[in-house]
Amino acid sequence: MDPEIKESVRKLFRKFMLLHVVLLAAAVGLSILFTGYFKERLGRQLATASRDALLTGDARRVINIMPSSMSRDFSGMSWRPSGGEPGFSVPSEAEHSSLTLYSRARVRLFFDESGAVPLGEMLFYYPRWTPVLWGVLAWFAIFLASLPVALRERRRLIKDYNLLLELRVKESYGALAAQVAHDIRSPLAALDSALRDFSDLPGERRELARGAMGRIGEIARDLLDSYRTPGQAAPAKEEAVACDLKALAAPVLAEKRALYAGRRGVSIEFSAEDGARAAVCPAEFRRLVSNLVNNAVEAFEAGGRVDVSLSHTDGKVVLTVGDNGKGIPAEILARLGRKGETHGKSGGTGLGLYHARSSAESWGGSLEIDSKPGAGTAVRVVLPAIATAAAPKRAVLIDDDALVRINWKTSARSKGVDLAVFSSPAEFLSGAGGFPRDIPVYLDSSLGDGVKGEDIAVVLKEKGFADITLETGYDPARFAALGWLKVSGKEPPWA
Repeated sequence: MDPEIKESVRKLFRKFMLLHVVLLAAAVGLSILFTGYFKERLGRQLATASRDALLTGDARRVINIMPSSMSRDFSGMSWRPSGGEPGFSVPSEAEHSSLTLYSRARVRLFFDESGAVPLGEMLFYYPRWTPVLWGVLAWFAIFLASLPVALRERRRLIKDYNLLLELRVKESYGALAAQVAHDIRSPLAALDSALRDFSDLPGERRELARGAMGRIGEIARDLLDSYRTPGQAAPAKEEAVACDLKALAAPVLAEKRALYAGRRGVSIEFSAEDGARAAVCPAEFRRLVSNLVNNAVEAFEAGGRVDVSLSHTDGKVVLTVGDNGKGIPAEILARLGRKGETHGKSGGTGLGLYHARSSAESWGGSLEIDSKPGAGTAVRVVLPAIATAAAPKRAVLIDDDALVRINWKTSARSKGVDLAVFSSPAEFLSGAGGFPRDIPVYLDSSLGDGVKGEDIAVVLKEKGFADITLETGYDPARFAALGWLKVSGKEPPWA
């Protein structure tokens, strides 16, 4: 247990015990006080009943009736007359009772009703420690009743402390993640600027590098959104939209091949059926594919082969990432997919598989892991399939994100769609006269430099274009004012 929570529990224990010391003293004190009060009343009643006999000098009568009268309330009685006359005790040794063991209730008697002439006094003896015992028993009953409350308070204290500790850890991680996400943007911008001058670099490699930087920037934005300054409004969460998973996965795998090209003996193969379409969050799905491939490669002791496949059947889409590595023992396999569980990677955190499982489940699917020691591992992400839409013969895409343009071009090529791609509205508008007005036009909502796709859509509508769709991750309700404007996700609708 953490020293801080130990000290808090000790403080709680000390307060609890101090409270019960006070309660014990109060219980014993009240028991002694009330016992003395009631014993004195009983003694007064007995003394009043014996007054007439004492006035007539009939001491024998008092001695005879007193034992039965006080049998349940007193252990003895002694009579001390005024004027120095000899008295008596019942029983005879009562007058010599130890004050350590017995308490006394003193009652004074008088000859007259006004109390002017004293007759004598009666002393009634009763056990001193019996009230103490009753007080201790009363306190013990209170102690037993309060013990469950104290234990419950202890559990609550530990739970609250653990929650506070977890919050502190998250805040520290959040601050670190936000700082990294913030600081990484400057070198990314510098790299992007440098790539524009690499005219001798093949076009596909430039697009690959820009796509990789786009994904890093996407991750940085997610970190900043996740660990924003307290009090700021939460960003709109990306919603799952219908996507062509092949078009999403292909650029990521090209990036991975480039990344591991220098690692001897490592190969990454990809096969996909057309029409593998499901509702996912594009950025999260790309991250899922990246993490699963990284897990497979990083777990190799030397070289190895990673096979990535996409298939769809019986209303399901299945992404499989398999490797021919050393496999995973059964006792570890059952725990994989939980946060913090990893295997085969030095310094691994288990977050990749945890993210894959939680993402798949949030999209209505599941994650399955099959592995045999010495035979390799296969991770399958199973998602509900979505029917493929019919592809148009021609279409236009206007988007400033290079990775999105690559995805759409790849998908259009596989579907036989003649797709014209533009990085800015000005580029398209300069040649808009060459396109029929019924051609489907797809616009990004954020086109860079503060240009909004919905504003450009209004311009295009005025120019006669009739089939305009905003491809965005924002909620369609945001554009409800433009009732004629279609809204879709960031992936090709015909995929």
